Amino acid sequence: MKISATSTLVLNWSDHSLWQSRETLAYNAQLDLSEGEKLFKLFSEEENFMHKQAVSGRKYFMKKKVLSFLQELFKVEKSGQVIILAAGLAPLSIEIASLYPSSRVFDVDKYLMDEKRELINGEPSNIEFIDCDITDLIALSDKLVNHNLKFDKPSIAVMEGIIYYLPKESLKNILHFLKKNNIAFVGDFCLKPELVNEKTRFYLTDVFRKITEEVQLDFINFYSAVEITDLLKEAGYENVSITNMQQIQEERVGDKNPFSENNSCWVRNIYAD
Repeated sequence: MKISATSTLVLNWSDHSLWQSRETLAYNAQLDLSEGEKLFKLFSEEENFMHKQAVSGRKYFMKKKVLSFLQELFKVEKSGQVIILAAGLAPLSIEIASLYPSSRVFDVDKYLMDEKRELINGEPSNIEFIDCDITDLIALSDKLVNHNLKFDKPSIAVMEGIIYYLPKESLKNILHFLKKNNIAFVGDFCLKPELVNEKTRFYLTDVFRKITEEVQLDFINFYSAVEITDLLKEAGYENVSITNMQQIQEERVGDKNPFSENNSCWVRNIYAD
C-alpha cells in the first residue's frame, strides 16, 4: 500500500529494530514507501542520519512509556487502554496491542483508518480504528464511547509527531479533554529554533521548510519547555516531566552522539499524569 510522502518520510526515519512483535513486522512489510522517495532524496545522508536519530528516539520514548504504563497495571492484575491520536499508519498500535492483548488500543485519525484496518486484518484483534478529527472533541468522545472505550478505566493518550501541526488553542482543548477524563499523556514537541544549539539548528528549520513546501502548510508551532509545561499544568496535570534526546539516545543506542551537546536535538518528549 502506498502512503503519503510525509508519512513515508517519518517511516523511513524510524529504526526498524524498535518493532519486535510478529504482527508488527508483518504489518510493516505491507507498506510501500516508494511514494516518499522524492522527498527523502531532498535530504543529505547526514541530514537523514540526524532525523532518523530524532524520530527513532521519540518513537522509542512513546513505546517505552506506554509499555511501562500497561506493565504497572498488569502487576496488579489490571488492564489499561491506549488512545493514539493522529495515529496514521505508524505501527505503534500494532506493537502495543500485540504485547498486551488484554488491553484495548484505539487508533484515531481522520485519514487512513479503514486502510489500516484492512492491512492488519484482525491481527491483533484488540485495536479499534476510529475515523475522527482529533480537534472535534464532541465527536471524539462519542466515537470513543461507541468503540467501547471505558472512561473509568486507566488510560493513556499518545500524541506523537502531531503537536507541531496543531493550533495552540486546539492543543489546549485536547489536553483539557484528556485530563478531565483522567487520561495520562505522552507526546513530543519541537523546541523554538532559537532554543536549539546553533550547530544543529539547521536540521530543524530546514526539515520544516521542506515539509511545509511539500504539503503547503500554513504554520508550524514550536514551544519552549516552560510553555509546554504551562499548557499541561493549566489542563490540570500535576506531574509533568520533559525528557531531552540526550538521555533517550544514550538509553536507546548506548551513546549520546549525535546529541552530545546541550539542546542539540530539537525534539523534546513529555509525560504527564
